[in-house]
Parts: sequence; C-alpha cells; structure tokens
Amino acid sequence: MAQPQQVDPAAIVPDNTDLQSSIASISSSILNYRRENGRTYHAYKDGKYALPNDEAENERLDLQHNLFLLTFDDKLGLAPPNKPDAKVKHVLDIGTGTGIWAIDYADEHPEAQVTGVDLSPIQPDLFHAYMSSNLVPGGYLEIQEVDINIKSDDGSLSPDNIMLKSLALLNEASVMFGRPYLDILSLVDIMKNIGFEDVVVEKFKWPINSWPRDKKAKLLGSWCYTNMACGLEAFTMAPLTRAHGWTPEEVNLWLAHQRKAMADRNTHAYWPLYSIYGRKPYKED
Repeated sequence: MAQPQQVDPAAIVPDNTDLQSSIASISSSILNYRRENGRTYHAYKDGKYALPNDEAENERLDLQHNLFLLTFDDKLGLAPPNKPDAKVKHVLDIGTGTGIWAIDYADEHPEAQVTGVDLSPIQPDLFHAYMSSNLVPGGYLEIQEVDINIKSDDGSLSPDNIMLKSLALLNEASVMFGRPYLDILSLVDIMKNIGFEDVVVEKFKWPINSWPRDKKAKLLGSWCYTNMACGLEAFTMAPLTRAHGWTPEEVNLWLAHQRKAMADRNTHAYWPLYSIYGRKPYKED
C-alpha cells in the first residue's frame, strides 16, 4: 500500500521586535441545552462534547473559520473538490458549527447540494434538513484538525509552562470523560485501513501569538492568539469543573495566568494543524 504523501511546513523564524445549503440536527430534544457556569452546552449525549454552543462560542467559531482561510490561502480546504473549477454534486460538512463553511462553499459551488451536520441546530430556519449517509465512489474525505499538543522548535517552551500544565489537565479530563484525545495522525491509518486512496497529509503551524518574523505567520499568530484567548474558557471550564472539581473562580484565575503566558513572545510555540484527505476508490479500482 502506498505511503501517504506528507507536506510539512517550513520552520517559523521568530521576530525580535516588540509585542503588539443544509444543517441537520440529531433530534429536536437537543434544543434542551445544558446550562452551567453561565454557558450553555450541547444536550446530545450530555457531557460527551465539552465545549459550549452559545453565542460567544459561535462568534469564536466564525473567527476561527477566517483563521483557516488565512492558513489555506483563502481556500476552504485542500482536497480537489475545493478547487474553484471543481464540479461537485453533494457536500457534507460534519461539525458545521454556525454553518459558515457550508454557506461559503455553497456560494463558491452553486451546483452543489451542501449539508451541514452538528450536535446543535444553530440555524434551523436557514437550511432544509436532510442527511447523506454515504460518500460516492471517487468522492473525497477531508479532515481538518488542530492538535492541542502545543509545540516549540527551539526549546523556548519550558516544561513548567502553564500552557503545558493546562494541557495535562485537559488530557486527564478527557480520559475521565471516556473520550481520550486521539493522535491526529492516527487518522491516516484509519482512512487507509477502510480503503481510502491517495491519502495526503498537509501540516501547518498556528503560532500562539505574533512572535514570528514572517509576515503571514505573524498575522496568523495574531489571529490565533485572539481565537485561543477568547476560547480558553470554552475549552477548559467544563473539563476543570466537572472532572477536576475546580470552582469557576479558580478556573478564571488560572486562565488569566494562561493568557499572560500565551502573550509572551519569547515563547516561540505553536499548535500543529493538519489537513488530511483521501479519495474513496472508484467501483472499478
């Protein structure tokens, strides 16, 4: 079996200047959201997905969508169906959030029927709901995932950094929830084992702030800091209060220290981002 193609990003050089269309829901019962610590959460399989689904999180998701566009040079994805001249019949966006990706794709490909599926029907009046269950032969699956395991290429991320301590707490909570974090690159073997061909792995870096010297990487870092700083409470409140028994006040104090660490431009850290895509074999393959 052919090895997956892998495209790695170039090393990021630090800057030493100063710091500066359809949505399908699971069932109508999921509208009964869980309310906790001033946030609302998905009711479907209560507790399985620890991020909130309220307006603050929806705004962050729309911001993050633009972060992906900046990363991918204004492309919605990297698999062949994302090319402007691609003729596509059906597209399924799993984990569609606010539906912004599905809307943008439908605008670029008016010939396509685009369906967005999520745990919460955020825009139930915008799309006619239906669900597609199978990928056609020759169709593509693309997975875009951010690795929460923060990295540094130059050793500037010290082992006692609060960001790594938070990561350890989140990993422990994920095990307690029965949903341990998955090694993203294991998805490559999963795709190959179920028959996907021409599997490609493309890796990118999301700097924690504007520390890079490169203009685009610096801009990515600025966007990424805003995205992550705004999302820290969403990422950590449920895991730390439910799994570790912290109070909301303890969580918010911890996050204040973490935001300060994220803003430190002497820490040349980043989150790995992956686009993994492959083709389902044609019937004659």
